[in-house]
Order: sequence, then C-alpha cells, then structure tokens
Amino acid sequence: MPTVYVYSPADGIITARDDYCGSPCDADPCTGDHGTHATCKGWSSPVDIDAYDGEEIKLYVNYPTVKSIKTLVEYECCCNDQNKYGRAIIVELYALRDAQCYIGSVLYGHIDNPQVTHNTVYNLSSSSKRLGYAPAGAHSCGGSTCYSGSHSHMERLGGQTVAPCCCTDTVKGSTPIYKFIYSNPDIWCT
Repeated sequence: MPTVYVYSPADGIITARDDYCGSPCDADPCTGDHGTHATCKGWSSPVDIDAYDGEEIKLYVNYPTVKSIKTLVEYECCCNDQNKYGRAIIVELYALRDAQCYIGSVLYGHIDNPQVTHNTVYNLSSSSKRLGYAPAGAHSCGGSTCYSGSHSHMERLGGQTVAPCCCTDTVKGSTPIYKFIYSNPDIWCT
C-alpha cells in the first residue's frame, strides 16, 4: 500500500507535540508534558516547530506519491483573527493529478505572505511547494498569548503522527512529521 509522508516545513526543534514541551527541555513523555496544545481547527496531533522570523514554510511530501494538492486559505488560528497569526493554509493531498483520489489533509497555521491561493489545485512537479513565511513577534487574543514567537504550526486530518519527540534533535525538510497510508489509486479511485 502506498505511504505518503509529510515532512517538516521548516528547520528547527519541535516545541509542542500534542502538549507543550517544557523549559528546560523535557522530552518525557515524547509528546511533551507541560499543558495541552490547542488545535486551530480541532484536527489531530498539533505539532509546533520553531522557525526564524520570515523563514519559508514549505509543504514537503514524497513526490510522486502525492501528485497534486488543493490549498484553502482560511483564518482558523488565534481566535480566527484576520491577520498573519490567524491565517491557516489547509493542504489537501491527492494521489493523482488534478485533485483526484483524496488521501488526507494537513493544516499549516500562522502563515505570513501566502504563496498559494484559496481553493486552488496545484499539480506537483517536485517534492516541495512554498506556502508562505513564519511571522515574527507575538500576538495576543482575548487577553492570552496565542502566538509567542516565530514557529510553524501543523495539524492533520487522517493519517498518523511520526514526528520526533519534543525538544529532540533539529528537524528539517527530510524529517517525517505525518504519514498517510492508502490503497492503490487504480483500485479505489476512478
């Protein structure tokens, strides 16, 4: 059965994986143990990866297993604020060109200067697609901080989490974060 991997969108350390990682670094349990990490859309397994201000946030997949994507630009994070902190890009993954044979979805939260457009299909020709940039600074919402520093926020719909533990080695575009297993598209998709 084909397996799709979604890799880290930025180079950095995982600072949250279901729960926030502690400081000093405490990777036990693997998901972090310093308070539950809220999701933007209510999907599964939020993962935060620190990034430097203005760092490119990219979709990295094992092309050609993923042949096309559909992007949705929404405001799903930080109280749905209509700004770079609230902006989320949902990437739907497809096994065939022209958004045929849906596999699963990944949300990327807190995106500045998006490089993809809403409700658009992209046929891939490589393993990466620039989504936007990590915003700088902090952002508050309703009296609490919802964005304390530059990072990439991810969530998944379907699949499973394979990300390394909180506060471990540096992750990069070749480090798997999520994986999706599906049937051969010739069998299940017409």
